[in-house]
Amino acid sequence: MVLFFLCLNFSNAQHILKGTVADSLTTEPIAKVNILIKTADNKLIDFTSTDTNGNFTKTLPKDYKEFIIETSIISHLKSKKIIKIKDGVSSNTYYINFILRERINALDEVLIEAKKEPITIKKDTTVYKISNFKDGSERVVEDILKKLPGIRFEDNGQIKFKGKTVTRLLLDNDNIFDSNYTIGTKNISSDIIDGVEAYEDYDDNPLLKGIKSSEDVAINLKLKQGKTDISGDAQLGAGIDAKQLARLNLLSVSKKLKGFGSLSYNNLGDNYSPYNFVSNNFDISRLSELAQRSTNLVNSNGFNSVLPDNRTRVNSNFFGSLNALLKLNKSITLRLNYNHFSDRLIRDEQSNINNTFGNEEINIQTQENLVKRPTINALSYELRHTVNTKQLLTSKGRFEGLDIQNSSTGFNNANPFTNTNTSNDVFFNNRVEYTNKYSKKSLFQTVFDVSYNDLPQDFRVSNEQDLTQNIEFRKNRFNIKSVWLSKQNKSRYDFELGYTFTEDFVNTNLLGATTSQTSLTNDIYYRVAKSFLNLDYKYRLKKWGFRATLRNEFFYIQLNDVNVAEDFNTSIFTVYTSASVSHYISKKSSITFNYQLSNNLPDDRTIFSGLVLVNNRSFLNNDFRFNLLNNQSYNLSYRINDFYNLFQFNLYSNYSFNKFGYISQLNIDEDLTFSTSILDVTNNRNLSFGLRTEKYFSFLKSTVNLNSNYNISEFQNIINNSKLRNNTSENLFASFDIRTGFKGALNFRIKTLINNNTFTNEGNPSNSFTSFQNDFSVKYIKDNFQFIAESQYFKPDLNTAIRGDVFLDAKIIFKPKKSKIEYILRANNLLNNKVFQNINTSDFSTTIFQYNLQERFLLLSAAFRF
Repeated sequence: MVLFFLCLNFSNAQHILKGTVADSLTTEPIAKVNILIKTADNKLIDFTSTDTNGNFTKTLPKDYKEFIIETSIISHLKSKKIIKIKDGVSSNTYYINFILRERINALDEVLIEAKKEPITIKKDTTVYKISNFKDGSERVVEDILKKLPGIRFEDNGQIKFKGKTVTRLLLDNDNIFDSNYTIGTKNISSDIIDGVEAYEDYDDNPLLKGIKSSEDVAINLKLKQGKTDISGDAQLGAGIDAKQLARLNLLSVSKKLKGFGSLSYNNLGDNYSPYNFVSNNFDISRLSELAQRSTNLVNSNGFNSVLPDNRTRVNSNFFGSLNALLKLNKSITLRLNYNHFSDRLIRDEQSNINNTFGNEEINIQTQENLVKRPTINALSYELRHTVNTKQLLTSKGRFEGLDIQNSSTGFNNANPFTNTNTSNDVFFNNRVEYTNKYSKKSLFQTVFDVSYNDLPQDFRVSNEQDLTQNIEFRKNRFNIKSVWLSKQNKSRYDFELGYTFTEDFVNTNLLGATTSQTSLTNDIYYRVAKSFLNLDYKYRLKKWGFRATLRNEFFYIQLNDVNVAEDFNTSIFTVYTSASVSHYISKKSSITFNYQLSNNLPDDRTIFSGLVLVNNRSFLNNDFRFNLLNNQSYNLSYRINDFYNLFQFNLYSNYSFNKFGYISQLNIDEDLTFSTSILDVTNNRNLSFGLRTEKYFSFLKSTVNLNSNYNISEFQNIINNSKLRNNTSENLFASFDIRTGFKGALNFRIKTLINNNTFTNEGNPSNSFTSFQNDFSVKYIKDNFQFIAESQYFKPDLNTAIRGDVFLDAKIIFKPKKSKIEYILRANNLLNNKVFQNINTSDFSTTIFQYNLQERFLLLSAAFRF
């Protein structure tokens, strides 16, 4: 009876609490979460914790009508809920489910490999223990970075991390080089680097952190302890055929000053600067200035080549760079960068072009011996004033003077010619930025920038008649905008209001030519005034992410052309959008869909109507019809960034089309080529599919990369007297790269590339070529001795009888014991290939192209580090 009474009494007063706790992003259950039971006045009276499945059960204490239920775990943010006991109910079960967000300021680390710990992840920072990836052959920072999983180098030296663009290279968290960080990657010795960190969601303005999300990445180089005051390295070398090498790099580190200086000279085909006049890749700093710069018509940046630049660069190069970051006081810092670059490049070219369109066939044979002499002087600066913890004022500018002197002689279908070309490119810009962070979740920013670019060019051709082409492009640009950024719990948005004014001046004069159909001069004023109001909104809901951008732009456009009877004036209001939806399958994988609609204005290169001579046989002009360049694109991608298993995977597709675009009209004969750009309704479409994957095998210390892309493009052109031609180009590219990092003395690397291009045109046979490349290198490193051998095989077209070329290089490095000097014997192009023959195709032509190479040399050098 007593037992029955006690049980009855217990049941009458029993209230049960049940529930689950899960992660807001992954929805996975969270174990060992403390469930605190408090009274209405926040007094703790009982507690429990979740099991391995995230579940909890607890009997609520008696004599209370209201409870506060609170979660507590170091990895996630707290969450509270209130329970009120129902009146008149003696027993009940209350169900509460918690969805917890991961704690932003958590200090937990994710260990990538338990034993060796090659990589750890701390919030948005990936930390590399570089000793796990080095094999002793590294000379400069670039050699280290190329071996780290997740890091990839583009042809222009730009770095990508997990597919995102690296915008800064930091030295112990200081931005010394700004955007021209290849100065650091190509010249800083690997011996002084202790570690490498990759900062995602990086912004050079620290006040934006946590409010504005960024796709940019910064690479931070951690210097070894004790590398203070002045340290550096030097190298001197000499070899056969008057080959020479001289390098000096100095690093200064102190509390108030951090600086890096570099001097180099070589005629070996090497390039230690960020500037490139061999290929058509822009240096990194210029990529962000394209909208501020004028058009260079008669001076292409580089030479055409499929080989690496160091094989085709026949040079005599000098480069000097001074980079300093001075901390004037606790709130003011000054960064100064000065670069000087000069070179003498020699190029001997021969080409045989077979043009076929319809029943017409035209053969063009050319030969040209060219000498290019570029000189650059560039100064950049940044003055940063931290007013207080919430306000930042910066002034950032750049001045660059580029002079290029070209001279060449040659033959066009057995007709001799002589060319001389002078180009002077003066560029200046300055940007002032004020940031005021009102709270942890809101920020106001005002940006003002102005730029000026003057580009005069003189081009002279002597053949059957003497022609002189004078050109001057000048661009002035002014921009001011104000931005309001705000972040809520699950959303971020920013408003942008501003005004941009751009004016272009185009003046050309062609002397010595005669024509009655087209003007030989241009005198153009092109002005665009734009007012804009933009909204960018992001929203995150559990496993879903949404982003939408709305751009409202009002243009006033004026075009005055002396070759046209009436001036052109118009006002246009445009609205275009972009949107993306992301589904985060887990913390490691996601799928994203993007849509973008854009309306761009014609650029200054397409607005002139008079003839312009750009080389010994080619003329340009335009049939200008003003219209916005409407482009729509769709992108779908699936990504895996699993740094726990050192695995990356990216599968993507893209489709785009242009409602209005450019149609090229070519008139070609044996002596001359006239190219006219027509802005009109087009059917330009592009479809591409790609796969990029990387896997690092820790037990082998080896990395495997696979990269492939298939692309289909549809475009139109007009050739001679043809109608509008509809063309299709197909490109398939694939590369496979494996790099070992065994603990033993012997390691190797194999990289294979295949590239297929096919052009088809209705009613005509297709043009196609398939190129093949295979790189192989082997390293033997033992104690103080290193032997490195590299071979490359190139086959320009697998379907023709054009032979493939094999290149062989070798290097021996020896450092005597107890010596600070190491000796390097370098052998380049041992098989002494003097010329390289390549094949290119288009929708109407096949070109066999031949050019000279950096010939065989031996160089003995001594390197010293201090």
